[in-house]
Amino acid sequence: MKLSSSQTLSLAYFAYFAVLGVFVPYIGLFLDGRGLNSEEIGLLLALVTGMRIVGPSLWASLAARRQDPIGVMRFGAVLATIGWLSSFYDGGYWPLVAGLALYSLCWTAILPQLESSAFYYLDNNTSRYSKVRTAGSVGYIVLVMLGGWWFQHTGPQMLPHSALLFLLLMLGTLWLLPKFSLENNTGNQPFQFRNLWSHSAFIKFMLGAFFMQMSFAPFYGFFTLYTRDLGYSGSDAGLLIALAVAAEIVAFYFAGRILNGRSYQKLLGLCYGLTAIRWLMVAYLADSGILLAASMLLHAFSFAIAHSCAMQFIQQFFPQNQRSRGQALYAGLIYGGGGALGAYVAGIAWQDGAGAGFTFVLGSLCALLSMGLALSLPKVITPIQTEPGTTAAL
Repeated sequence: MKLSSSQTLSLAYFAYFAVLGVFVPYIGLFLDGRGLNSEEIGLLLALVTGMRIVGPSLWASLAARRQDPIGVMRFGAVLATIGWLSSFYDGGYWPLVAGLALYSLCWTAILPQLESSAFYYLDNNTSRYSKVRTAGSVGYIVLVMLGGWWFQHTGPQMLPHSALLFLLLMLGTLWLLPKFSLENNTGNQPFQFRNLWSHSAFIKFMLGAFFMQMSFAPFYGFFTLYTRDLGYSGSDAGLLIALAVAAEIVAFYFAGRILNGRSYQKLLGLCYGLTAIRWLMVAYLADSGILLAASMLLHAFSFAIAHSCAMQFIQQFFPQNQRSRGQALYAGLIYGGGGALGAYVAGIAWQDGAGAGFTFVLGSLCALLSMGLALSLPKVITPIQTEPGTTAAL
């Protein structure tokens, strides 16, 4: 049976986020099962996350030069799978770091190209795209829940096997997508990189997003370890994370209505403030399953609405022909840089669980700092001006 382009794309999104649904929540448990201490886990996650600083721009440049996003995705997926095989070999710390760093670097080749390919195949129809993209959220939730149950019954070794299964599904799916060639928009000249840093609003926005991403590091790296130490089962942890993702999906669905006619500045500040409350709840109230679940619902603001506000800033700040570069800059510095530094600091502060509460308090302080920066942003976003004849790339 031949799949339609929509079905193939849905399967690709499902497989991509299914891998993340296994990796993100359970990598801490897996590394702990390998005998790593919290500092080693933090450093490894910092190095792996740091690959996201340079990866998106490198792969985007390769895709633009070759005019072949499908080929770049396939190449990246093959290398990512090879890197992931290192997780099966218990050969010490640094071989595992090298393998997972290769996996992370090459994994960044997939999603940006998949997004542009989806819009190409779907004729830029955002309604069709949103339906296809939902398959990714479904994949994430399903694997988060199944991963908790699987971990409970088989232990840490579930991570290499389950992630490899969906990596192979991703590989097979990418070979079902026919190749196409990107248009070469040589007339779009980028402005000079240094001009960005003369805008105080841009600096405040990026710093706020940077500290916000740092605040998430204890959650991404150590939450499943934290819940295990509090007596929750693997299935419980999976359900809690799935609840957060479900809240995220609902918030994304209504994000357009929420942002319409409202100040991005105040809304972004509200999201960051609620995130600070969320981490304090995790630090001090996690013994209560109900209150811990309530903190997961705040993910609707911590991620979905905050991300939508951030995308609104980028869309309005950057000129139309430079928005993709703006997105790459944001992804690299915020998700890569903020995530890497946050993981490193969290690994030091965690102290094999003894500093768990303190680490989430640090996350709350980072979110509070982000709130202050967000509320100091101007009420109206002033776009950066492109200088005529400028040739320096971002």
